[in-house]
Amino acid sequence: MDSMHSDQKFLWMIILAVLAGVPSMGYSKAQPLHVSIQNKVDDSGNVKVALTLKNSGFKPVYHIHPMFHFHHSMSMMSKIMRLDPGQSITLENDRHPPVMRVGRYPLTAMVEYWTLPNEGKKQTVLATDSFYFKEPVESKIEGSLESATDLDSSILKVFLQNRSESFKNIRMMLLLPPGIKSDDFSGMMGFTLHGGEEKNFEVRVFRKENQEQDRFPVRLMIEYGEMLKHYSGEINGTIRFSPSWYSVKYLVHFSALAVMALILLGYYYRIYNRKK
Repeated sequence: MDSMHSDQKFLWMIILAVLAGVPSMGYSKAQPLHVSIQNKVDDSGNVKVALTLKNSGFKPVYHIHPMFHFHHSMSMMSKIMRLDPGQSITLENDRHPPVMRVGRYPLTAMVEYWTLPNEGKKQTVLATDSFYFKEPVESKIEGSLESATDLDSSILKVFLQNRSESFKNIRMMLLLPPGIKSDDFSGMMGFTLHGGEEKNFEVRVFRKENQEQDRFPVRLMIEYGEMLKHYSGEINGTIRFSPSWYSVKYLVHFSALAVMALILLGYYYRIYNRKK
C-alpha cells in the first residue's frame, strides 16, 4: 500500500511538472497600450488630430513610437521613452494638409513599443478613426483581407467588390507596421472596378529577421473621387506568419511533453496492474 501511495504521489508530481512546462502557444495577451484618436476639422478644411496613449497594463512600456497616416501622408510623432501603468499622454498634430473635397477621410495611427527597456518583444498597435468634411458620404467599395502562412513570408489575400452600378477608379494604400514590407505593393495601387465587379489579388509580405511577433495589424485604405466628392473606406485585417507551434522552440517543448506523456502512461499502467 505504501508503495502504491508513493507511486501515486510521484505520478502527481509528473503531472504538475507537465502542466508547468506547457508553453503559452504564442497567443497574444491583451494589449497594455490603449490608443485613441481625436480629430477636429473646420469649415476651411483645416484638420487637427490628437493621439492619446494610455498604459492600461500592470508593467511599464518603453520606446513608444507613434506614426500618423492621413490622406496619403505620414507624420512621425515624438517618441516616448517610457509610460508607466495608468499613465497617459496626448500628442497633438496640426501639420496635415487641409482637405479640399467634401467627403469622408480616414485616420490611422500605428504605435510601436517595447515590453522591456533594452530587449523584450516589440509590439504594434493599430488605431483607426475617420471624419466627414461638410457632408457624410459612404463608399460603395467593400472587401475583406485574409492571411495565409508560408515558411518565410505571409500571403495577404485581398477581396474587393463594387456594390454600385457605376464604375469606380479606385486608389489603394496598404499600411504595414514597422518591420514588415512588401515588394508587390508599395506606395499606391490603382485600377478600375466596374459596377458590381469583384476582384481578387494576393500580396506577399515579409518580416525582418529580428521580428519575433507572429501577428501584425494591417489596413487597406481605398478611395475614389466622384462628382467633386471624396469617398474613402478601409479594410482591417491581420497578417499572420508561421504558427507558433511550428517554431523550433515550441517543437522542443512538445517533444519534452511527449516524453513526459509516455512516462505518465507507463506509471499509470504500473499502478493499474498493482491494483489488480
